Amino acid sequence: MIERQYCASAYTIDFENKKVLLMYNKKLNKWLQPGGHIEGKETPEETAKRETFEETGIEIKIIGPTFDNRKYHPIAIERYINKVGDMIDIQFVAIPITKKLLNDENNKTMWFSIENLETQEDIEDDIKNKVKALFEKYK
Repeated sequence: MIERQYCASAYTIDFENKKVLLMYNKKLNKWLQPGGHIEGKETPEETAKRETFEETGIEIKIIGPTFDNRKYHPIAIERYINKVGDMIDIQFVAIPITKKLLNDENNKTMWFSIENLETQEDIEDDIKNKVKALFEKYK
């Protein structure tokens, strides 16, 4: 039996420059939003912020949706069974506070143009579709 693991991630969108931050996950051999395992007593939001910074050097601010005008909520909770394990990923949408990339964990990270995302053959359609929908909803 595969152990279930909990993680959090953030789709970081630079609305001003119409770009999205993605990183290449070597274990899964694909482009994904930055994220990782929830540690200790961290909230999923804290994990998404920490992991994005650790993996890319970018500081982020979580944005919408909100139901009480104070606390932002996840945009999705998805389950994956892959090489890493049985994963529950709590996903947020965010904006960058800083924009200079640092590849601290030896990950390939890039800002992708949302307008040209469709031409990126190495990015899966579900990522492309989610990014485009998030951009339209929160721009």
